[in-house]
Amino acid sequence: MIRVLRGLFFVLILFFFGTASADSATPYVGGSTGFAFLNGDKLTLNGTYLADPEYDTGAAFSGSLGMDYDGYRVEGEVAYQKNEIDNLGSDVSVLSFMANGYLDFQMERSRIIPFVSAGVSYAKVDVDTLGDDGSDGVFAFQLGAGAGFQISSRVTIDAKYRYFASADPEIELGQKKYQMDINSHNLLFGFRMSF
Repeated sequence: MIRVLRGLFFVLILFFFGTASADSATPYVGGSTGFAFLNGDKLTLNGTYLADPEYDTGAAFSGSLGMDYDGYRVEGEVAYQKNEIDNLGSDVSVLSFMANGYLDFQMERSRIIPFVSAGVSYAKVDVDTLGDDGSDGVFAFQLGAGAGFQISSRVTIDAKYRYFASADPEIELGQKKYQMDINSHNLLFGFRMSF
C-alpha cells in the first residue's frame, strides 16, 4: 500500500512538471516548519472507551514540489509532525504524503497574496509508549488558509493555518489494539522558490 501511494505521489509530480511547458506553469520547491496542536477526542482499547488524551504542543515540518499556474497551485508534499501525550511518557507521530491544491487571491500592485488550500493524503500514524511501538496507515485530509509575501520574483515566504484530520488508526501494542482520534491544528511558516 505504501509503495502504491509513493508511486502515485511521484507520478503526480512528474505530471505537474510535464505540463509546465504546455500551460506556462512555473515549477517551485517549498518547505515549512511550525507548531502542531494535536487533539484527541477519544482513546479506546479493544473497542472500550478509555480516555480523552491530552497532547503537548508538537513540531511540524514539510517539504513540497509543485506547479504554479498563476492563480492556482498544485503540489505534492511530504509532512511530519510529532506530539507527546501529556504525562504518559508516550508520543504520537504522523508522516503524510499529501496532494494539495491552492487558490491564490492576487491583488493588483500588492506583494501579499492570500490563499486557501485543501489536500488529501495517505498518513502513517506511529505511537511509541513505554518502549512499545505500533503504527497504522490511514486516509487523511487537510484544509487551510494563509498569506504569502513575495520578496522577489522567485521567492515567497508565507504563514498558514491548517486543519489536519485522518481516519481513526488502529494501533497494536503488545496484545492490545488501541483506536484513537487524530485531528490537528497547525500553524506553519515557510517559503517557496520558483524556477
